[in-house]
Amino acid sequence: MMQVVQMTLFAIGSAAFARAWIATRGTALFHAVHWGAAAWLAWMFAIFIRITSRPFEGFAAPINPIDPNPFFYVALCLTGCAGVAVLGARRPHVAAWNFVVASLFAVMVLPLIEKAVIGTQSLDWLRITFLATTLAIGILNYLPTRFGPAAFLLALGCAGELIGVLSNQPLPEGAEEQILRLCVLSAALLAFARRLPGATDALNLLWREFRDRWGLVWGLRVREQFNRSAANAGWPVTLTWFGFTYQKPVDAATRTAISDALSGLLHRFVDEKK
Repeated sequence: MMQVVQMTLFAIGSAAFARAWIATRGTALFHAVHWGAAAWLAWMFAIFIRITSRPFEGFAAPINPIDPNPFFYVALCLTGCAGVAVLGARRPHVAAWNFVVASLFAVMVLPLIEKAVIGTQSLDWLRITFLATTLAIGILNYLPTRFGPAAFLLALGCAGELIGVLSNQPLPEGAEEQILRLCVLSAALLAFARRLPGATDALNLLWREFRDRWGLVWGLRVREQFNRSAANAGWPVTLTWFGFTYQKPVDAATRTAISDALSGLLHRFVDEKK
């Protein structure tokens, strides 16, 4: 029964990534979606191996510093890379940022390479902390957005695997292990079901869509730039995390200028042309 639930969640999550792939084409977020899809496939492969290949228990056991599980460890690393990829999702440097993310991935999986090549155990506290920090950056970036519930579930699943890294004993098989796996699988389901609020104007919809897609870091940056521009232009408007707040009514020309200012700031993120 649990296998059926996991496969169903995997199918829904794959549909969510397919929708994200279509929705982000022509935007600077397109590269980050590929990193996210790679992480999703890595999780699915690791979970599939875990539930179907009990004879390979040495590979399928939760990871720990003595004998790291390559499948779940790579899934954790790719998850962190997907979060970092969002931080560089702005033109004209988005393509070059992939080399940064790839280098980050190489550094994080280096303990697996060292173990395979020279047989040494190099997964120390410094590298575990580095991995945990990388994961936290990506997850915290989306907690204040409408992807917050999905980010929270992903945090629980990743935290469970990190506990396996930190502990001297593998995590016990049973309900706890299944819950951690379901947290990761359900995160994509919540992201797929996420909806923007109902009736609101087009300008607020544009802002909230950008805020939810790019997260806290870029959202705060764009908000700061817009509010500075609004102050310089003398517009009676302030962009908050939840939308535009007007100190007094504005005419159509001012509203058009406000819309053009926001569109100009988002140009390097959502526009195909540079």
